[in-house]
Amino acid sequence: MLLNFTRVTFLLSAVISSIFSVTTLSNAYGQGKLTDGYIITIQNDTVFGSVRDEGWTSSPTKILFKKKDSSVEEQYSAEQIAAFCIPFNKATYKSKKIGIRDITLAQIYTTAPSMIAKDSIHIFLQEIVAAEKASLYEYVELTEESRFFVEKDKQLTELYYYPFYKEVNNKKYLLIYDDYKRQLQSLTYDSETFKASVPEYQKKYIKKYIEQYNQSLTGEIKVNVSDDERVVYDLDINLGSENWNSSFLNIKNKFTYGIGLRLTMPRRFQNRYFRLNFFMTPGLAIRYDNTHVEKFTLKTFEAGLGSYIGSGVIRPYLGFNYSGVFRNYRPMFLGVHGGISYKRRLNLEVGHLANFYSVFGESEFFNKPRISLHYMLSIDDLFKK
Repeated sequence: MLLNFTRVTFLLSAVISSIFSVTTLSNAYGQGKLTDGYIITIQNDTVFGSVRDEGWTSSPTKILFKKKDSSVEEQYSAEQIAAFCIPFNKATYKSKKIGIRDITLAQIYTTAPSMIAKDSIHIFLQEIVAAEKASLYEYVELTEESRFFVEKDKQLTELYYYPFYKEVNNKKYLLIYDDYKRQLQSLTYDSETFKASVPEYQKKYIKKYIEQYNQSLTGEIKVNVSDDERVVYDLDINLGSENWNSSFLNIKNKFTYGIGLRLTMPRRFQNRYFRLNFFMTPGLAIRYDNTHVEKFTLKTFEAGLGSYIGSGVIRPYLGFNYSGVFRNYRPMFLGVHGGISYKRRLNLEVGHLANFYSVFGESEFFNKPRISLHYMLSIDDLFKK
């Protein structure tokens, strides 16, 4: 019983550590690539060139920009320029000074936390809705939580939504400062025809609310949302050489092929992916005794997640996946895959290399890997055609 508990603890620790490592690597290494764009100076001049697009899992305080016909990248902070834009992604970021409040779910409060800003910072906020009457901006914290600001009559207002834990009589309660509801009603009072209900504190709902408010006053609506604010789907077509070593099944360099689906996360998580795969390895045989041999095709289903590392044309990637087999011809796999990618379209992969589930079965921790070549075909491009 104790042994099984130890094995389960090891397996859970390995899974959590692997997923954490993948996420950390995707954040730690620069995702950025130079993309055509421009900056707007404090004097309202437009300077064209290339912006290093980092994806930004949190709102940036500075950017790297290379002027047109220059070979040098220069760093600009939110205090030095008014805005920058990446037209390819329809992404506009404007320099704003905002207050920072010290309210966190990591702390349990005995008294209600103060809504007074403890500090202020100049930062680039992404413009989600740009319109004549009211504009909407998104601020993404280091924890990747989003907060929203509305600018009306040149006045920037944070929409307050702060959940927190409070202890009362030795019991912990989850409370929420949701003053944003009253704020939105106050900001939109001047439109007699605007009757929309106050939305949930989520980007797509608040965006729609502000769009409708602007339209009710002017009939004009202009929306700036990154093209990459959506999941990207790719068809995974692959072939390779399958290997496996266990007491029941031994595979050595057998041809394998398959098909799958890769989902690439929205823009600020653009290096991260989730995938589903189905592999077939024909022409295998299991000898049960001297008289009985079963011939079969190994059918493997896999589900995994991972991240590309870096921003180059050629970049490594690392992931974690589950692998199961129809009719249990071999033990299940729960572990690591990785490889080298060209433009995230052509992947040379080493699969099922380190198996954390080996603590429960007869397979080895470092098993013979599957070597496969994957071509990612854009499903969006197929439908456009």
